[in-house]
Amino acid sequence: MNRRLTKICFLLAAAFGALLPFSCSKAPAGTSGHPVEFSLDHSSTKGQTPITTLAALAAQDFSVSAWYTPEGMTFEADDAHPVAYIRNHRFGYLKASGEDNSYANHSWQGVNRANNNSLSANPVYWPLDGTLSFFCYAPYRANAAAATPPDPDERDIVLEAPVTDDGILSRLPGYLPGSPLIRVTPMLSAASQADFLCAPALLDVDRADVAGEIPLDFSKHRMTQVTFAFNETGFTYPTGVLAEGQEAAIRVLGITVKGVVGSKYLYFTKTPSRVDCAWSDAVSPADPSGSDLPLADYRILGANGELKTVAAANVPERNAGNDNHNVVNTDKGRLFLLPQTLPATAKLEVNYAIVEKHGVPLVTEIVTCDLPVASLTSWPEGKVVRYLLTLNIPERGVVSMTASEYDWEDSGYVHGEEDLMY
Repeated sequence: MNRRLTKICFLLAAAFGALLPFSCSKAPAGTSGHPVEFSLDHSSTKGQTPITTLAALAAQDFSVSAWYTPEGMTFEADDAHPVAYIRNHRFGYLKASGEDNSYANHSWQGVNRANNNSLSANPVYWPLDGTLSFFCYAPYRANAAAATPPDPDERDIVLEAPVTDDGILSRLPGYLPGSPLIRVTPMLSAASQADFLCAPALLDVDRADVAGEIPLDFSKHRMTQVTFAFNETGFTYPTGVLAEGQEAAIRVLGITVKGVVGSKYLYFTKTPSRVDCAWSDAVSPADPSGSDLPLADYRILGANGELKTVAAANVPERNAGNDNHNVVNTDKGRLFLLPQTLPATAKLEVNYAIVEKHGVPLVTEIVTCDLPVASLTSWPEGKVVRYLLTLNIPERGVVSMTASEYDWEDSGYVHGEEDLMY
């Protein structure tokens, strides 16, 4: 039975301080004495291993950017021309001495994080007048809005300027005018990937009108979680029939997802009924004037070079249904990839060894199959996609591959403890 994940909200509160004034005529006249602060009223949130719990989010932090709009105007007004007030500021939680790790109902604020991972306050402050509109994502990336991009640019989360080109605007349905783009490019190694979160924009927030608190919702996964499981059949190598499960089995050494979309823009949207975010399929980060999205290959390698292994002197007897196989834990068994319609040419490559019961390799093989299958030709946002492959020992190939889609319901679940079943 599916569990309904409780929606996690962050509450934005106001308090007082100082910010450098702007020279623009529509910039705020000055700053108040109220620093922008966040508080949380739940004990867990969504995310991969680093940001599954609030305690972990405190270690990772999240990014806050805000645009200022003069008093009496709105962010979307044609003549408002909002001013970038803060951009990519790190927000985190300053834990008090002796405090437990619940991180609930406490203040989150602008922080600095030192090389030894210690935090110190680095608050940002509300303007005296006007409103702020907030754009937030997690996990925080210090170089997300770098004035000079690194060369080569290998950043996985990049905060880009609002769109002004009419040709690009026409290919971003529902785009919130004046809002930034976020370019997301998952790291090629599973161990380095992040479960990217982005809150719907908070528009025209006036600290005097919100009674100190407004919600910031980080409860929705923006990526697709892709996982794998394996079965095996045949148990014959190289000739003759061996005792089932006692002499020959398969050890998966590596998995490569090849030729899938590797970089996309997430943009902020607004309709009469809601404010949210959407992935663009028509604007390429490699060439915004075109729609050909860049492709990439993603690799999973298990601990000590294996994803699934035969336990020495403890190989289970297979039952008649061949469905009582062991479960082996590894922290490298899942990917966080971009939601997409799978390219027709996308492939799945599995590198495995046929081993005897004590784990001694007899032969290694690489098999490749088409990634789009009849039952699943796209990866939906916020879902778990699980591929089940049955590998044939004597034929050294894939007997079958199926794909299933599941709800991503994981509040408090440590994503990294993946179960690869065989």
